[in-house]
Amino acid sequence: MSKLFRYSLFLFILVGLPFMALPVLPNALALPTPAAISAVFTALYLAVLIAVVRRTRLWPYQGWAPAVLAVLWGAGTSYALVSVSAPSIIDLAAYTGATTTAASWGGAYPEEIAKATGVVFILLAFKQLNRPWHGFVIGMLVGLGFESFENLLYGIVMAPIHPSSDVMGVLQIWGARVFLGPLLHIAFTGLAGWGIGWALFAVGRGLAWRLAHALGWFAVAFACHFGWNILGDDLVLLIGSKIVTGIVLYASFIYVWVAAFKAAKPQNELYTAVSQLPTAGQTVRAR
Repeated sequence: MSKLFRYSLFLFILVGLPFMALPVLPNALALPTPAAISAVFTALYLAVLIAVVRRTRLWPYQGWAPAVLAVLWGAGTSYALVSVSAPSIIDLAAYTGATTTAASWGGAYPEEIAKATGVVFILLAFKQLNRPWHGFVIGMLVGLGFESFENLLYGIVMAPIHPSSDVMGVLQIWGARVFLGPLLHIAFTGLAGWGIGWALFAVGRGLAWRLAHALGWFAVAFACHFGWNILGDDLVLLIGSKIVTGIVLYASFIYVWVAAFKAAKPQNELYTAVSQLPTAGQTVRAR
């Protein structure tokens, strides 16, 4: 654990908090009903997915503080970094004629760097985060924070697209984002975090191996995000890019999830997750 990283982490989180409030509050005041519905959906989304991850052996022991900060980094700090850089990147891509990939550059380039940076800071800020799969967990939580905030904001500002009902507009936006592209940012940053975790915590590996894992898995996350955001009038390219990207992304995510579970098996009574701790009954029987 580094105090420098911990103090810097807190500072970045504090800087990101206003960037969460600024886009939400004015729109919430203008559209209170969609805002309330979207806020409820966001709370449920966070609660359910955090509960699922926490019940696995991947969850680090005493992991609530890093988890909360990971979500806040994704929702606030990442959004702050992206909001000041993405517009220029999109404009540059459009200016050069790359209209099909403008959203890809504006999304994958700043967002994945911002989220992966948060994973590094959090892993180095807490001593209980010391296993390669902890990078995967923290990456998923950072991605969850980013995705939840996007869903919250889009659910509010895009509710009026429905011709007759703001409520139906919220439901349409949330349905599209949850079911037509499920867990996207969770998967993107989880993959990047997996590589970062191995780069930081693998035993007996050289610098080249660590860099290869960190950069390699980041490249997978970046490429999947880039491919998913491809737009344009070519329907074959639009649909085909989603299909190919989805196959690569979800296959990679499942592979890493299984690999992380295998790596996180309890060994020699070394417990690294809440779910691995013996129950009171097991402790009594052992005595």
